[in-house]
Amino acid sequence: MKDKKPFMIQFAIGVILIGSGLILQIDYYAAMLFAMGCGLAFSSIVNTIRIVYWQNPKRQDVYERRRQEAHINSIDERKQYLRMKAGHVTYQIMTIFLILLAFVLALFRVEAWVTGMIFLLFIFQWVSGTTVYRMLEKRM
Repeated sequence: MKDKKPFMIQFAIGVILIGSGLILQIDYYAAMLFAMGCGLAFSSIVNTIRIVYWQNPKRQDVYERRRQEAHINSIDERKQYLRMKAGHVTYQIMTIFLILLAFVLALFRVEAWVTGMIFLLFIFQWVSGTTVYRMLEKRM
């Protein structure tokens, strides 16, 4: 029950969003609330089914092996390094992508606020990446 409680809360929030979407009379926001509610409710149902499936006594051995393997992978130094390296490479790729996207949108003369938002996303990513790096550097 402890594993399922967060998903039950998410399901309830999803149902509330679905109800709000059905009651709201503004088309755009009603559709958005309805879609968010459906997504949240459906994902919580799927996760609850996954938990029930793996907590079945017939699958307990496999489940425990998978949990133990996941625990070992989470503390394995090589895998920690690979995760950090993957995050670093992804950060670099996204930084280059955002700069190029802002440049291409500027060439196509897209409205200035769209290009500005893309450039602000780049600045936000750069500032947050630098901040997190410095915080981690001080801790270690």
